[in-house]
Amino acid sequence: METRNITSEEVPTELEEKYLGGAGVAAAIFTREVPANVDPYDSKNLLIFSVGPFCGTSVPFCGRHFVMAKSPLTKIIGEASAGGFFGNELKCTGYDHIIVKGKSKKSVYLWIKDETAEIRDASDLWGKGIHYTETELKNIIGDDKIKTASIGPAGENLVKYAAIINESDHAAGRCGLGAVMGSKKLKSIAVRGTGKPSVHNKDALTEAVKKIRELVKESPLANVMRETGTLAHMDNFISSGDVPIKNYTMSRWPGTKKIGFYALQTRGEIKHHACFNCPIACRANIEYEGKWVAWPEYEMLAMMGSNLFVDDLDALIKWNLLVNDLGIDLISLGGNIACFLEAAERKLLNIDLSELGFKQDPEKSENYQIWGAIEPIEKLIKMITYREGIGNDLAEGVKNFCVTRNLPQDLSTVGKGLEIPAHEPRSSNLTALDYATTCRGAYHCYEPMQLSSGMTLKKELGLTELVDRFSKKEAVDAVIKIQDASEAYSACGGCIFGFWYSHEITPWIKALNAITGRSYLVDTWMKTGERIFNIKRSYNMDCGITKDDDTFGSRFFTPILKGGTKKNIPPLDELLPKYYESRGWDQEGRPHS
Repeated sequence: METRNITSEEVPTELEEKYLGGAGVAAAIFTREVPANVDPYDSKNLLIFSVGPFCGTSVPFCGRHFVMAKSPLTKIIGEASAGGFFGNELKCTGYDHIIVKGKSKKSVYLWIKDETAEIRDASDLWGKGIHYTETELKNIIGDDKIKTASIGPAGENLVKYAAIINESDHAAGRCGLGAVMGSKKLKSIAVRGTGKPSVHNKDALTEAVKKIRELVKESPLANVMRETGTLAHMDNFISSGDVPIKNYTMSRWPGTKKIGFYALQTRGEIKHHACFNCPIACRANIEYEGKWVAWPEYEMLAMMGSNLFVDDLDALIKWNLLVNDLGIDLISLGGNIACFLEAAERKLLNIDLSELGFKQDPEKSENYQIWGAIEPIEKLIKMITYREGIGNDLAEGVKNFCVTRNLPQDLSTVGKGLEIPAHEPRSSNLTALDYATTCRGAYHCYEPMQLSSGMTLKKELGLTELVDRFSKKEAVDAVIKIQDASEAYSACGGCIFGFWYSHEITPWIKALNAITGRSYLVDTWMKTGERIFNIKRSYNMDCGITKDDDTFGSRFFTPILKGGTKKNIPPLDELLPKYYESRGWDQEGRPHS
């Protein structure tokens, strides 16, 4: 970006055949071209936006785009993805990847119209929120149909868990890729495409799509998600201890009943809407202060709700709008604020809580009312965004905050530096093993624990029966298969929800073959997923990750005495050697060349 050069290149056919496309090809390019020792804010760090072969076609759930860069939060490979319509619009320009290299000296945005692209000045947009940026770009370009992926003030200020937001409320949230975008002074990417992706065999694609839609129609999970979206997780999974409560110290709390789907349903009318070519429409708008706004997803309700002891639904709706406008990963944000609240409660911080708006406990004047404190939490959100006061330290992430403030290790609720998501690893050994081994740190979207409730079963992989959530041997096999299958599916460009709804993977592979003219089988498709997983693992080990990092915070090895986790402690010492062996890795956890 220093030279403002824009070039177009064809992706080599052999690269697409070896890595499927989309996020798979991005991983191959990234691991080949970005030195393992590069600083995430160095100009040599690549920021790659990608769409897969499914995107823009008749394949359901194909509106996903993927982003990759070296993460400033974890210092290893960082990935995030988002739904909506940006991915389809990018695909219709004729491009599958946008690769951003270097840094601009001043704020710019990238404008792509079909096969033409240019870098434009964005000085007047710098410092603005997502909503203003999106609206103003439509005015500047003179086209209401453009789609944008932008950063807010959090990305500009290099908050290490800043997100990239498209269409106001779709977040490529994890790993701080918004901060990488901010370091390059790239405010936004605006795209407008009028073309259509090519399809090798339209009749074969029609047949494959028909089968996928039949499978989805039969799925109990799809029917639940059509009504409740992700919000029902707050209501339905509290019994298994999967919901984080009070910084992962509890498994039960009456407040969850006030912030789940049924509470939102009681609150008022819900209007569902879908991402591009999605037959389920798991997202929705609700009314707030006279406007129709996006409802908060489960991760918001959990990380900023139950995990902070906040049971005020309207506050969470407001924060959802605020966090998206500022451009922050709400999962990491909730983890950081929870860490702060607990440290403050335990009097581990030398800080005047009254200056932040915390009120003294009327029963114990020497203490403050900390958990669930609405106004101070909202103030912390803004302080983190603008790196003010203690917000500057919290903007560095939980791991760094604990080091900087000399806090005990039990407060470091991370995996490889990435804050633990809103799914409790003590509630399932599958979740625990997945968190410990995924290539971006503690990441939740593979969700192998769904196998324990009859979801995401895959008959071609031998996953045809429920897997006990506290199993050991079965957990290793199931996690590996789901990880590899999820990597392959993501490289194709699909939303992971669609994959959960289908107990078969063959129709997806037939759809891929129909689009590309290739001839993948289940085995070769899975091998490709494994290949993608392994090149990311090898890159991370070159970055300094070792088998000792295949874990997460010590808090999760202390049992919760009451609730659905059943006092379980994840048996990683037993699971990891079997996992390495089953993957064909050496004893140090490195894939063989």
